[in-house]
Formats: sequence, structure tokens, C-alpha cells
Amino acid sequence: MRKLLLILITSILISCNASILMTNGELTKPNDNIDIKDTVISESGFKGDAPKNINATKSYYTNQINVRWSSVNYADYYTIERCEHLTPENPTDNKTWKEIEESIFDTSYVDETNLEVGVYYTYRVKAHTFEGKVGVASQEATGTILSSPLNIDASKGTSISTIDIEWEQMPNVDEYRIYKSTLPNVSGLDSEFVDRVQASSTSLNLIYSYKVDLAKEGGKELYFAIEGVGPTNVRADISLPRSGYTFVPGSPQAPSVPYITKADSTDSISIKFKSTGSDTKYIIKRYYSGSSETVIFSEEYGNTLPEADAEGYYTFIDTDVKANVEYTYSIIAYNEIGSSPATVVTGYILSPVLNIALEPTTRGSNIGYELSFNEPVGSSDSGKVNSYRYEITYFNKAGEQMGSPKYYDQGSDVKDFTPISRSITKESELAEVSYGVVKVLCGALESSVEITNRIPMLSEPVTSISANKNSKPKENETPNSYGVYPVTVTWTSDYIGERVLTRKGSDGSVKKFNILSGLQFIDTTCDILVIYDYYIDTSDVFGRSLGPIMHTGAAYGAITPTIFANVLESVSMKPFENQTYVPAEYKQYWKKCKIAQLVSYGNASDLSTQMKALGSASDQDHFRGGTISYNASMEGVGGQIYFSYNSFGENENFALTGNYEMHVDASGTGSASSNTGGLTVSGMYPAFISLAEISVSKKAFIGSYLITYHYSDGDEEYRVRI
Repeated sequence: MRKLLLILITSILISCNASILMTNGELTKPNDNIDIKDTVISESGFKGDAPKNINATKSYYTNQINVRWSSVNYADYYTIERCEHLTPENPTDNKTWKEIEESIFDTSYVDETNLEVGVYYTYRVKAHTFEGKVGVASQEATGTILSSPLNIDASKGTSISTIDIEWEQMPNVDEYRIYKSTLPNVSGLDSEFVDRVQASSTSLNLIYSYKVDLAKEGGKELYFAIEGVGPTNVRADISLPRSGYTFVPGSPQAPSVPYITKADSTDSISIKFKSTGSDTKYIIKRYYSGSSETVIFSEEYGNTLPEADAEGYYTFIDTDVKANVEYTYSIIAYNEIGSSPATVVTGYILSPVLNIALEPTTRGSNIGYELSFNEPVGSSDSGKVNSYRYEITYFNKAGEQMGSPKYYDQGSDVKDFTPISRSITKESELAEVSYGVVKVLCGALESSVEITNRIPMLSEPVTSISANKNSKPKENETPNSYGVYPVTVTWTSDYIGERVLTRKGSDGSVKKFNILSGLQFIDTTCDILVIYDYYIDTSDVFGRSLGPIMHTGAAYGAITPTIFANVLESVSMKPFENQTYVPAEYKQYWKKCKIAQLVSYGNASDLSTQMKALGSASDQDHFRGGTISYNASMEGVGGQIYFSYNSFGENENFALTGNYEMHVDASGTGSASSNTGGLTVSGMYPAFISLAEISVSKKAFIGSYLITYHYSDGDEEYRVRI
């Protein structure tokens, strides 16, 4: 059994020999009633209580949320779930929980998984035992990450003496620090701290009025940025800057902007403007949510405008625009004295709907597909000339239009349902819906989008399917990195084209393989101790099929003899020391079990602790109740250790039956034997292990396991040297 038992035996023997020497040859026996404390907490004490005192950090950190809770009596580990929402309120009837950690052996968790600024994350925790009991969920705690404001605005020429900086507050920020610079890079060396503003619980936005030094800053362009500070004084990355300035008497008045494109173009935004006074020139700045403010036109930089119309209006056309983006423009007139107040306007092009989907659903007794989408930019803007109207056209699987288009005035209300029949044939399927096209109509313009994920045709059924199970490896087959040989799946069908083969594992795993052509697939990705079932499911999401669902039944590849020996040690012979193949939820159980405690006593350095290893213990696996028994006793001037297994294995697919004993002298040399003739493995990899070539030397096994491996198509014998 390798080194574990040998070290324990020789430790006992050495301690026995030491006792003999110290008593002038008289054997001093240990107490026959040694009290060895069982370190496994009984599951009977677990009542399924909810963890209490749960809390989550609120903007303590910029990249993580720490969650803590109080321990539950007799719980072995915890799981934690998370949901997310955009407002502090989280309605109880609208939560989507997702487990983000399945095995927590402490009462805290650091969440760093896909956290976004401005989002609220709510957590709950459940307690578990290794025996599979689950407690009720804790109360909920909400946390956030720290962030500076995403968007800020600074006034341009609206006052002679002040510049107003406005921003939307971020979750759980305690304080905002304002910085300014004469350069766009506000976080650079030229930056200057302006002031602190405390967060407000009564308003969404905050406004700070910066009083300029008229002698130094009057009429000059200044750049402002804001830094969010959390409850622990952690500072977030500074925001993007925005520029502002004060008005200087004699500067032009704010330009008049009677028109900007609002969905009345599909590829550009036009702005019509003019200002009073002569010798006036123009600057146009632009930004959108999450972007910096940039100059896109400046006569100071040599840009020119086309001739003004008869009323003196200029037209600027911005062609560098994207769909579903609202742009904010600042049109500024300037002369030799200074800049006018900015006229700030927003515009956007006519854009297609967003997130269009055709999803399977049920309405009453009917099955079918529901079309929905998100409205495009500008849908709620009453300032556009024409309102939106939505046209929906469906096409069937034969590529033909299905009836007349449908029209809706409010896209947010669209949940358009197309029913289908519960029965299906090759002919009737062609008439069913495949995809839809949604057009946004705005006056004479339109913008359309087509559903890209079309509802596919049902696959041709197969007449049979099979796969090998623990068969002898072929000459040209090699094991994968886990030590598992391939599984070959074959099927019969009149159709040899593209298919999806689904593999379901006894470990709960599901994997899909896209088969481009043919009637066979070789799976080289199988894991140890997992039984698979391969499906060619030709049914759709409603369970309709052109033929029966076919599957292979239990299938798995054989494993190499060396891996077999490793699995044997971990799962059955000594899970208390080697947990390589022990399920995660039971690793801690075996580390703390009574047998593990006895073995640790035998490995101790002091004699008194070593003597505690003498005694007996037994335990059970968590799958079939199979037993493992341990007994260590003195034998003359040496010692004996006895292990017995009765259908024992910490895996549902592997069990060991038989017994094994070792007899060694004080030097660590001795023999190994089994009165059951060896050890018998049942389950996925049935085999018989003979110990005929095993002996003990220098506290360790030497020799080889003689393994008779029972493949599904015959036996093979292997010698595995240890």
C-alpha cells in the first residue's frame, strides 16, 4: 500500500522496541483502552440554520467586494450566491441568483468576478455538511465597488464668475474630490485640488460652483475631473475630464441652434447654427457616455465651414457617428475677446432596434416563439420631428414571407407571439417560423435588423447508436493527459451530415460536440471515474422530433494501469491521506476522520504520541455505506497493522473488497499478506490485485502490484512497480 502504512507500522515498532530497551527487556504494553478522540463532527448536530450577520462591503474597494457572515454550528462548508441590479432597491420577485463559489471553508469570501461600476450586487449564503445536508439561505447583503462619476458636465460661459460642475452620484461614495487643470489631462502634474463635496442621500445629482480667479482664469478654458472616495478613504480612479469657462463681456452671444439631427438621417448628424456679431468664429466639441470631450471642429485649427444660407445659418455635418449612440455637442462662438456661452444640444441617427430575440415560450396551451427587442436611441425623445413605428415581418423555414407585416407604435410593449403545432412532420416544419425582421420607421426613413439566430430545421433521426465501455485499448490508441483511453461513438442513419452529439457525465457535466460529417466520433476528452451517456437528440426545445431520441447508455474508456493504482490508493485504500480523486465535498471529511488521526499519531516524532496509534477505528464511504477498518497492535518485538475493506470507495463508481496486513520488525523490514488472496475492485474498472510480489523494506513497500484488469472484452494482466 506504499509508504503510508509502512511508516505508521515502523513508527509503532520503533516505539515498541524503545519501550523494551527502557524496561530492561520487559515488554511494557500500552493501555488497552486508549481514548482516541474522533475529530469528525457528527452530522446529527446540524440543524440547517441560516448563516447570520451577513454583510458586504459598500465601495470599500475598486475591484472587489468582501462578504462576511457568522458560522453555523456543525456546518462543514458554505456556498454563496449573487444577483445584480442597477438600483439600491432589489425587488424580491425579480432576482436571478447565480452560485459564484461552491466550497468555502471559512466565513468570508472575496468577490472579484466580473464586477462593474454603478451596479449593486446582492449576496446570500447557505451552510452545508459533507453528508449532503443543506441549510436555509441567509438574509441578503448588498455591496458595490468604488468608482468615480462616469459622466460629469462643466458649464461653458453661463456665468461671469463661476463654473458649475455637475455629476451623477455613484453607489456608496462618501466624498467627491474635485480637481482642475489648464490641460485636458487633469490627473497630470498640472492638476490642482479644488474642493471636497460630501455625498448626498437626498439627490441623485450634485452641483459644485467653482468661483474663478477673474484675474488669472476669467474666460479661460479650465478642465475639471472628480475623484470618488469610499468609506475607508480608498480613492477611485479619477473621472474623465470636462471643460468649462466663464463669460467675458464683449464675447459673442450663445449661438442659435434651430436644428440638429434626431433620427432623420441614417448616416450623419447635421447641426444648423449661427451667432450674432461680426468677426465670429466657431468651435464644436462632442462627447458621448463614457467618452472624453473632444474638439471635432475649430476654425482656430484651420477648419472651415461651407457658406451660410440666406438667413446666415451654417451647417456642420458629423459623419463619424455610430448607431444607437446619443452625442452631446457644444457649439461655441468666439472672437478676439473671448468665447460665447456654449449651446449644448444632443443628436443621433436613426438606429435599428437592439437585442432582438425570437425565444421559445408557452402561452396557455399553445407553444411558439415570442419576438421582443429593446427600442433604439431616441425612442423616448419628444424633440424629434417624427415618432417611431415598428414593423415586424416573419419568414418561414422555406424562406417565404409569412402573411402581412405587423405594426407597433411602442416597441417596449412588443411581445409578439407566433404559435406552432405540437406535432411535426418534414413537410409541416417548412411552414413554421424561422426568423423575423424588425424595421424602425421614422417619417420616410427606415432602419431594419434581421434576427441572426434563426430557428434551425430539425435534424434527421438516427436508427441506432453505441459506444465502448472499458474495452481493451487498441494498438493505435493512446490515453489522454488524465490517463483515459478514447471512447468511440458510432451510429447509423441515412443522413451523414452535420450533427450535435451531447455527452452527459455522471458528474453532472454536459458537453456538446459538433460533428461536421460521418457516422462516428472519437472522444479523447473523458475524465477518470466518470460514466458518460452520448445522445443524438434530434428534438427541438419543445421536445418535438422527427424520430426517437437515441443514446448509448453507459460508456467510458479504460484507464492505464498506473492511473488505476493511483485511483485505488486515493479512493479506497487511503482516502484519509491521498485525496487526489476524492470528491471535493468529502476531502475535509477524510482529512479529519478518526483513521487519519491514528495515522498522524504514528507519524509523530515523540514516543508518547506514537503509542496512541495503537487501537482500532472504522469508517464508511458516502456513496454505498461501504466500510474501511483499521487495527494496529503489538506483535512480539514488532507490530501488526490490519486493514479491511468491504465494498468501500469514496466514489460511486469504484469500490474495494478484501483485507491486508503487515508484519514488520524494529528495523522496518517485514512481509505483507492478505487472507482473502488479494484485493477485489468492483465498479467502473473491475480488477483483482495480488500482493504476492509485495514486501517491506526500510519503512516502505517494495515490489509490484500484480493487477488482473477485467476489460469488457477480456482480461489482461499488468505488473505495476511501486
